[in-house]
Amino acid sequence: MNGSKRASVGTEIALIVAACFFLLPVLYLVLMSFKEPRIFYKPLQLPDRLYLDYYRQALGEEFFRSLLNSLLVTAGGLALTIFVASMAGYALSRRKERIFQLCFYLFMSGMVIPTVGSLIPLFKLATFLQLINTRTLLVFLYTAGFIPFASFLYAAFTKSIPRELEESANIDGCGSFRMFWVIIFPLLLPATGTFILTNVYGIWNDFLTPLIFLNSPEKMTLMPMIVQFMFNQQSINFGPVFAISVLAMLPLLLLFVLTQKHMLRGLVMGSVKG
Repeated sequence: MNGSKRASVGTEIALIVAACFFLLPVLYLVLMSFKEPRIFYKPLQLPDRLYLDYYRQALGEEFFRSLLNSLLVTAGGLALTIFVASMAGYALSRRKERIFQLCFYLFMSGMVIPTVGSLIPLFKLATFLQLINTRTLLVFLYTAGFIPFASFLYAAFTKSIPRELEESANIDGCGSFRMFWVIIFPLLLPATGTFILTNVYGIWNDFLTPLIFLNSPEKMTLMPMIVQFMFNQQSINFGPVFAISVLAMLPLLLLFVLTQKHMLRGLVMGSVKG
């Protein structure tokens, strides 16, 4: 075995070991959700049977309501960001006027603004617009936060699309708006998939934003609901909390398993384009 092969095998072994370390907390979370109360506080003891009572306590109206809220906010934020950022990235990539170059740098500056530093002005603005305690506000906040990165991503992918396609569409009488959505946007699907799979976790797992801008339990998303559920129990029984955490993890895990090939393909294409 030559040196390059030994290095490759060593790298693979190191990656497998690192992956095991990252998976340990997930495995611990799942195992704890199936432990009986008598062995719950014995971390090294494995459950001898699947104890499902924690899941029966977790699967209530509150969980399904929060799950629906998270789905609506996540889908709304991603869809609105894709709608705005795809057109913005296309314009910033194709137009060479100075004003568009300045807009590009303005968009990029949004990537360095810390979210925590803008919470007070955002709260005042939301209060003025009477959007406090609405899921619409969360959709707008996530969209505003993701637009800089998404526009940069779409601009990079747009540079790989031949201009001849647009010229042919113009000759055939296709308007700019129709040309973008019928011809250009389908070619940007790798960028869209990459954006969704790299940012859906940020919305789904967000705890701070819903906690600050929502005050109604009927509109609360999953992450704050888990903490509220724990305090509402008024006990030290963390079993249902582990069960809810496992259930909250399943949609993202399923999404990753079904789309990981497309995500990797989009990341590879993005690394060699532009």
